[in-house]
Amino acid sequence: MPSEELRPLKALLPLCRETAQETIELMLSRYEKRKLYPFIDTKINAITGKDFPEEDPETDFKSRSAVFGWIQGRGLEALAGHAAFFHDNPALAQRCDRVLSAVSASVAGFGKKDNGRFMFLSTTEGKPFRCGPDGKREYFSAWDIPPGFADIFTGKGLAAAGTRLKKPELTEMGVAALNNAFQAIKFGSFATDQISFDPKNPVRPAVNRQAQGPWMITLGGFALFCELFPDTWEWRESGYECLSRILEKHTVQKNYGSLKQFDFFEFMDNEGKPCVDDGKIIQDPGHALEFTGLAARFLLKAGSKLAYHPGRRAFIDNCKAILPDIFLSAFRNGFRKDAGGICKTFDLVSRKPLNDDMPWWPLPEAMRAAVLLLLLCPSHPRKAELAEAAQVCARAFFIGFRSPVKGLFIQTRAADGKPSAAIPATPDADPGYHTGLSLIDVINACEDNFTGGDKIVLR
Repeated sequence: MPSEELRPLKALLPLCRETAQETIELMLSRYEKRKLYPFIDTKINAITGKDFPEEDPETDFKSRSAVFGWIQGRGLEALAGHAAFFHDNPALAQRCDRVLSAVSASVAGFGKKDNGRFMFLSTTEGKPFRCGPDGKREYFSAWDIPPGFADIFTGKGLAAAGTRLKKPELTEMGVAALNNAFQAIKFGSFATDQISFDPKNPVRPAVNRQAQGPWMITLGGFALFCELFPDTWEWRESGYECLSRILEKHTVQKNYGSLKQFDFFEFMDNEGKPCVDDGKIIQDPGHALEFTGLAARFLLKAGSKLAYHPGRRAFIDNCKAILPDIFLSAFRNGFRKDAGGICKTFDLVSRKPLNDDMPWWPLPEAMRAAVLLLLLCPSHPRKAELAEAAQVCARAFFIGFRSPVKGLFIQTRAADGKPSAAIPATPDADPGYHTGLSLIDVINACEDNFTGGDKIVLR
């Protein structure tokens, strides 16, 4: 990466390292205080700093009686990643490994009970439930629903845990869970398992439309697998399949109508066109930014071996040409300069925000994406804009989203910049996934420690 782009970003690295350490130490200390609770516990209101109160279990979706599969899977991946990163702090790395070993055993127990499947919400005994029409828990069997995001997140986490702990049974369970979900994505049986806690961000079945989200999160999984298993060809091929599909099906190739070249849209209709819903075409700018970071991460981790297949060199060169433009298009659409955040959704027809709430997570994801794109595309004509976007997002994140609890960030701010009680995905705070893992990639890229694959692809 050219020194002129690196210099201002390197000044952020001590703060990035401090934040990653504070986040993981918070998660570790909470586990260590409640060793009888065998799961990751980030059940804290990031605005007040208080734990969510224990309520009637049948109406409780926030306290420790409600185990979110997304959080457990993300937390396992974060624990493994932080343990590896903080190798120069053996005491911290060992604490990560101890919690990783205990929680991965609990999570794997859910998988063994449900034949390798994982749920969005479960009781501490592993009984899946959702929110029924009466607002109470509605229990169901894991066999009743198709693969969903919990299978992807938990698959990644268990694979990372098994590799870190040298427990092949965990690795095998994780790889199988993610691969099973990927097959469901490819053949159309995958379905989101998310329960929405935010009326402004409803989750509904993708009827007559196809979402990019499952392909994007799985792409991130294959980037991780390229890192964990660098000699396995399968993950490079699967990642290529995800990346090429998203670029083909969810990005605008040239200006037409209200759409502009490099626009990234969330849903495609069954005819292969941007899905129009009530006259609107939805972009989630955070997802678009996250995608470019995961794409860059995959290409960097896959290395030059991805280019051995005929035609792949041209594909890689095209990625290096357009990914920075996709990033900067989404950043321009989503970033709210006055409020200091990235809006949740944006209409590509009116070119205005739809949901102007600002979740915390797009900011560290954008920081990672910008820095990895600079690493992937060091000669791109818009490299200075990428570096500036990384700095802008860092300022917004570290200044505007701080929680009273060290190591936490407020989940959502409203359009006026004030903290909002809106829950973007789960009530649980981030277990070092969007925050810590993104910042670790920023640090490693800037310090030239971003390894995996090789650098022939970076010419």
